Amino acid sequence: MSDDTRTPSSAETGTVQAPAPAPPDEFVPPITGRKRTLALVVVLTGFVLDLLDITIVNVALPSIRDGIDATAATMQWLVAGYALAFASMLIISGRLGDIVGVRRMFLIGVAGFTLTSLLAGLAQTPEQLIVLRFVQGAMGAIMVPQVYTLIQLLYAPKERGRAFAAMSAALAFGTVGGPLVGALLTTADIAGLGWRAIFLVNVPIGIAAFIAARVLLPESEANRRERLDLVGAVLITLAVLLLVYPLVQGREQDWPVWTYASMVSGLLVFAVFVQHQRTRTDSPLVPMSLFRHRSFNAGLVVVFLFQGAVMSFFLVITIYLQIGVGYSILRAGLSGLPWDIAVPLLGWLSARAITPRIGRTGLQLGLVLLIASMFWFMWVIDSTPQVSIWQLLVPMFIGGAGMGMTFPPLMGYSLADVPGNQAGSASGVVNANYQIGVTLGIAACGTLFFSLLAAQTPHATATVVPELRADLVAVGVADTQAAEIGDRFRDCLESQLGGADPTLPPAGCDSAGLAAGSGTTAVIEQRSFEASQISFQRAMVGTLWYSVISFVLALVGSFLLPRR
Repeated sequence: MSDDTRTPSSAETGTVQAPAPAPPDEFVPPITGRKRTLALVVVLTGFVLDLLDITIVNVALPSIRDGIDATAATMQWLVAGYALAFASMLIISGRLGDIVGVRRMFLIGVAGFTLTSLLAGLAQTPEQLIVLRFVQGAMGAIMVPQVYTLIQLLYAPKERGRAFAAMSAALAFGTVGGPLVGALLTTADIAGLGWRAIFLVNVPIGIAAFIAARVLLPESEANRRERLDLVGAVLITLAVLLLVYPLVQGREQDWPVWTYASMVSGLLVFAVFVQHQRTRTDSPLVPMSLFRHRSFNAGLVVVFLFQGAVMSFFLVITIYLQIGVGYSILRAGLSGLPWDIAVPLLGWLSARAITPRIGRTGLQLGLVLLIASMFWFMWVIDSTPQVSIWQLLVPMFIGGAGMGMTFPPLMGYSLADVPGNQAGSASGVVNANYQIGVTLGIAACGTLFFSLLAAQTPHATATVVPELRADLVAVGVADTQAAEIGDRFRDCLESQLGGADPTLPPAGCDSAGLAAGSGTTAVIEQRSFEASQISFQRAMVGTLWYSVISFVLALVGSFLLPRR
């Protein structure tokens, strides 16, 4: 390591001592200036790679299905496998950062993620791709907790808001931009690679990030006296798997009894884990002293609610725009650009001017803006069945502004009181809490959305079926046949929109089958889209209340955070 990355206390060891809990004016960063800024860019690159791979695959699933003859179960596991491995490894990886060194763990994560991306892009069978997605999720979990820890090591408490503002921009890009990048890569069909490009694009970026990280990142001193708590690692992994797996798979399988049994078992195992950590005095996986800090506890609650609401909102708004309104994947991705623009803009402003002047109130104003944006979305969607991108521009920008004002100070307040030698453990806990919150939010919001979709379909068909019958009679179909087609239309649409995949009509329920040779396929397709549009419109408005309630609860919880 070059001399400019050393402090007097580490001149002989060549490492940088992790900062102890000290007043801000006593903090001495291991590197400063342009080198520190470049180091932040490097770690955020790893963060973005992980976020993109969570969202980008969803867009490419149809292409993957066609390319390697994947079944519906395979496509579910391509998404679920990554999520399960990622969630179950976060706390362990965060603790390993404390024990063996943050820089080393980050490099392992980047290298492993890059290699598995290469292999995934070359996979020939569904089974190979599923296994590689599991490994890729584990590598992402090794990489991501170190990002939070490195920000703590590189920046004094009063400076971290700016770093977390940059992180919020990366989060917005990964969340909103993922589908857009996925659509561009799959439709461009670069060099005939098709869906493989979504994995292979990670390879040059990952190699560049690995080389830059070796050059730029300082190392926190490894604590060789401590050992990984293997019993705790097994318990927390089992607890997370038992909680997350049914949340990922539950809706697809209509929430059978085993999903509830698994979640209850997960809570029980988690209780055993907590008791084990309390009684273990030698190198616990999660030091219980972390929970003595009110800011850390309050931060976990607010992060859980805030991130779960944001991610679940983007899930349902994407489904609504693509299926309910008929947007292409690319157009749906473009609709989120105002959010992407507002997050870094207001994140920068929040770190530079708002939080330093009004403290916690700035974060709370951000949550108020998010609540306002959800009400604006309700108004726009409820008043316009065929909503346009221009109508979404203002609420998207307001929501992004709210996120930009909320995320940077929230992370700063959550980790402000955590000692440097426990930064890895704290980062692992925050990330695991974040991931479970997102998974639970998506499961709850998705279940609500599709339940409302099924519940609203009878109202939609009651509105559309009489118009369909009139259209059929107008083109020469007999009254009895028009009535029969209308009845079948109603039953088919209610069955389709009440099923696990609302895009797939039941057997014999496509437009040609319903027309039964009457030559009215175009009429039936148009009325089917109208009925579907009404159902999706009403379901979307109702589901937005989930986001409103979550943001309100986060606002209430924010009063437990420090004022400054």
